Amino acid sequence: MLDTTHHRISRLALLGALTLPALACDAPGDGALAPDEPRTEPAAAVDPGAPIEAEGAVADYFIVTRPDLRKCMSPMCGGHFVARVNTSVTRCADGTWQDECHMFELDLSRLRLDRSTAAKVKEAFGAGKALVRGELGQVKTDPLWPRPADVLIASEVWLGATGKAPEGHFSRVESTGIVCITSPCPSFSEKSLNTSVSGPLDSIDLSASGATPEQVEGGFAALAAGGVLVAGHHTVITGPAGSMNGLEAVELYLPVR
Repeated sequence: MLDTTHHRISRLALLGALTLPALACDAPGDGALAPDEPRTEPAAAVDPGAPIEAEGAVADYFIVTRPDLRKCMSPMCGGHFVARVNTSVTRCADGTWQDECHMFELDLSRLRLDRSTAAKVKEAFGAGKALVRGELGQVKTDPLWPRPADVLIASEVWLGATGKAPEGHFSRVESTGIVCITSPCPSFSEKSLNTSVSGPLDSIDLSASGATPEQVEGGFAALAAGGVLVAGHHTVITGPAGSMNGLEAVELYLPVR
């Protein structure tokens, strides 16, 4: 069990360790954004249940922004709106770029979760208390209805430990295993979600999220086993070896397997 009065991990750092570059939002790859571009129709004669993936779809990290309360026929309405974290635009199931995208359904079939876990994941994600890595695509679910449904096909699911509304920047943090004789030290590595930015961290304070000692202990166990996702704010750690970023968590996310 971790010491409940001191969950901040900070080890001594290598001389000359680089600080993390300023984290920035990325822009879509090809061409200008087209937020007002008309939505394109899906290809005809597709079997029910077959995915019609948006061209160039990639597995990004998404969060729910709000429920879809529009009053029109499903699957055109209903479900939720989602957005990529750390960015101002998201590529929707129809291939257009918007500030948020419609998601009628969350598809967890690739993860092979039991019914109880799947229901828990869908409830948490719909409430904005989970992150999903996946692809937005269009799936024709009814042979008598010409329009496909907007579906988020999940490849990873991460549940928030505290249920707090996330703030700040979203990152994947892993332990480097580095132990130093001075400070700051790159004891952790950080990768900004949905961007190409990465860098070292001297320390990560999971207890700043308000997580229980058991949740913090689980977070550090996950750090050692492959990493955790964290929403939080950076601090600057200074010492004989210079300056390096630290990270204070607002929310930590643990993987669902």
